[in-house]
Amino acid sequence: MSGHIKITLAALLSSVAVSGTAYAQQPVTNRDIEHNFYVAGFVGAAFPGDASFSGVQNPPIGAPAGAGVIGAPAEIDVDFGTDVNFGGAVGYQLPFLLFGVFCPRIELEVNYFEAGVDSGSFNDGIQTFSGDLSNLSFFVNNLTDLIWKENQVLVPYIGGGLGLAIIDADVQYFGAAAPFAPLPAFEINEDDVGFATHNILGLAYLASDRLEVYAEGRYTRTYGIDFDRRFVGGNTVDIFSADVSDTLDGFTATAGIRYRF
Repeated sequence: MSGHIKITLAALLSSVAVSGTAYAQQPVTNRDIEHNFYVAGFVGAAFPGDASFSGVQNPPIGAPAGAGVIGAPAEIDVDFGTDVNFGGAVGYQLPFLLFGVFCPRIELEVNYFEAGVDSGSFNDGIQTFSGDLSNLSFFVNNLTDLIWKENQVLVPYIGGGLGLAIIDADVQYFGAAAPFAPLPAFEINEDDVGFATHNILGLAYLASDRLEVYAEGRYTRTYGIDFDRRFVGGNTVDIFSADVSDTLDGFTATAGIRYRF
């Protein structure tokens, strides 16, 4: 290979490398890139999925007859109502586009909702349920804005997150004689921490280079939630009768504001 060809190839490769670097670090033209950090707050509705806590009854020997049958299944199906979901986040927007379209950002988020129990059943029986379940979650989110033109005002985004959810259950139910029974016979009344994930789809409106209004939907799952089903017998006894577990899921629809600084 001649010296001229080698020089030409080297120059060409250098040019491609420089242009590729510049392309990867193309600034986000519809935002002020001096304000990459942001805070966000949101509020909306949570739609928890139905829960099926499954286990095996294990009342202690000598427990009252109503406490359960050793070795029998313990299947507690609970339907939850819709509730308010709210939370906030702090994040950082990377000041460049990848492949001319994708603008990534990362954030730390906390959110909360508390859903009331609408109905339920134990082993497909006829029981009256009451109570609630709360979810306090902490996530690390990886989100990507989709930007394909200069001065784009509506910006869709996708992403997801990993974190931990603190689930606090206070679920009670009566026997088949309800609503005449004065007090619930069984309860799940404790909290547990589970691994949580969610998928996010949203749309932001850029009101200015610092202020954004957005709406988004999420699907969330919380894994490895274990609770104790307890026989409370009209609050005269408190006997462990089953270890029950479930993977909880649900949807949320929220709207919020992001402010950059």
